[in-house]
Amino acid sequence: MTNLLSTLAFLAIVGFLAWVGWGMEPHWSSRDGSKFMCRMYLHPDDADARPRWRDVKVGVDGEELLVFARARRGGDLRGVWKVVGATNDGEKNRRLYEVRSSNDVGATIRVPMSSRCVPILDRLVP
Repeated sequence: MTNLLSTLAFLAIVGFLAWVGWGMEPHWSSRDGSKFMCRMYLHPDDADARPRWRDVKVGVDGEELLVFARARRGGDLRGVWKVVGATNDGEKNRRLYEVRSSNDVGATIRVPMSSRCVPILDRLVP
C-alpha cells in the first residue's frame, strides 16, 4: 500500500511540474534590456489560418529590431523589423508589440510586462 501511495504522489508531483512548465513564457532579457528572447509570429495572409508563436532572439539597434530565429522553422522571422504599435494583454500580463519589416510584412512580438526590455521597446513605438 505504501508503494502505491508513493507512486501516486510521485506521478502527481511530476504532472504538476509539467503543467507549470508548459504554462511558463520562455523569456530572457539582458541587464540593459537591449537584447532579449521572446515569442513572435507572422500575421497570416488567410484570416482562417492560426499563426504559431516561435521563439526568437531580438537585439535593439537604434530604431530597429534585429531578429534571429532560434530554430529553422522560424527562418521567415529573421531580419530587421520596426515597432509600429503596442498593446497590453491584461489577463496574461504580457505586452504585445506590432512590428513591420522593410517588405511590409507584419508580425507580433510578446514579452512579459515585467521584462527589462519593455521600456526600451516602448521608446520605439511611434
